[in-house]
Amino acid sequence: MFEFLKSKPAPSGPVEFELAVEVGRPAAEVYALLDWADPRNAKRQLGHSIAPIDGDPARYRLVMMEMPDHRFDMTIIEAVPHRSYVFSTDIQPRVGRLESDEERYSIEALGEDRCKLKLVTVAEFQDGLSMKQFEQELAMMTLACQRALIKLKLHAEQGLDALRALEAQIG
Repeated sequence: MFEFLKSKPAPSGPVEFELAVEVGRPAAEVYALLDWADPRNAKRQLGHSIAPIDGDPARYRLVMMEMPDHRFDMTIIEAVPHRSYVFSTDIQPRVGRLESDEERYSIEALGEDRCKLKLVTVAEFQDGLSMKQFEQELAMMTLACQRALIKLKLHAEQGLDALRALEAQIG
């Protein structure tokens, strides 16, 4: 009788987040910030640990200073220098309700000194979430994607010190 009062379950299946930003630096410089193997990788420059897994050039483990008990194992799916970088991440132990994600970065040169950086993140959340929980996860993932692009843009255009200053403010 009061079915309309019951909370609706969240939809299941992957959710796609898509964002883009123009970066005032060449595509090659932006690509280097993404490439796990490159010494100029943004996370590596910030002092986080990045190491190949079992010598496999397509798998890297990231351990972030503020989360030393978590490991982020990245598997590179596609790497086209200066054009695209795609990887999936396995986080152990899990963070929040995120089951898996895949990050697809594409870089489009807009001239010699600037490019468009696009991020498409495909996230899969735990089954059985309420609609309220699902909406919370959507909000957090949207914010995480926005922050990722803002940080990459700032790092590319203004350097590591500017990125560190931003991280000190927002985390």
